[in-house]
Amino acid sequence: MRWIRFVLKFTFICNLCFILGQILRISAYDHSFDMIVSHVLVLGVGVAFPLNLVVCLVTGVLLLLKKINWKQLPPWLFLCNVGILVVQLIVSY
Repeated sequence: MRWIRFVLKFTFICNLCFILGQILRISAYDHSFDMIVSHVLVLGVGVAFPLNLVVCLVTGVLLLLKKINWKQLPPWLFLCNVGILVVQLIVSY
């Protein structure tokens, strides 16, 4: 189950881009890093929420069905992704 660890890490990076995008949305931005910001916004706004939702659901189901255990994945990473998913749900709806 090494793929679930990779997907959890990639989702966490996308979630960090989501948080950075939200910070950029509420702050005064001077457009000095537009190339980087465009990539951050694509990962943060377009990819983070659907990917995080799917990954959290799949990981939760695999944990409930005992296909994987806590030792096979970093638990802090899963819990951070779930916490950010709650924030994404609040912000989106």
